[in-house]
Amino acid sequence: MKKNAIAACLVIIMLVSFVVSGTSGIHGAVSPADAAKKVWAYSGKDTVTAMISSGTFTLNVKPGNWQLFIEAVKPYKDAVIRNIIVEEGRYTDAGEVKLSKE
Repeated sequence: MKKNAIAACLVIIMLVSFVVSGTSGIHGAVSPADAAKKVWAYSGKDTVTAMISSGTFTLNVKPGNWQLFIEAVKPYKDAVIRNIIVEEGRYTDAGEVKLSKE
C-alpha cells in the first residue's frame, strides 16, 4: 500500500513537471480591442479556442503549424492568420490582428 502511494506521487510529480516545462502556445492582440470575441486555433485535427479579453488572447497549444481564426463582432470582419509556427516550450507572438469593417 505504501509503495503504491509513493509510486503514484512520483508519477504525478513527473507529469506536472512535464506539463509546466513543456508548455507552448500562441498569444496576440486584436485591434480594435472590442472588435472580436473569440479566437480559434487549428492544426490538423486539433482545435483550441479562447475568449478575447481586453483585446488580447493566449492559447496553450502543441508544437506545430497552426492557423488562427478570429471571430469578429459586427460590423467587423472575421480574420484568418496562417502558418503560425509553435516550438516546444515557447509561446509564439501572433502580433496585432487589425480587423477591418465589413
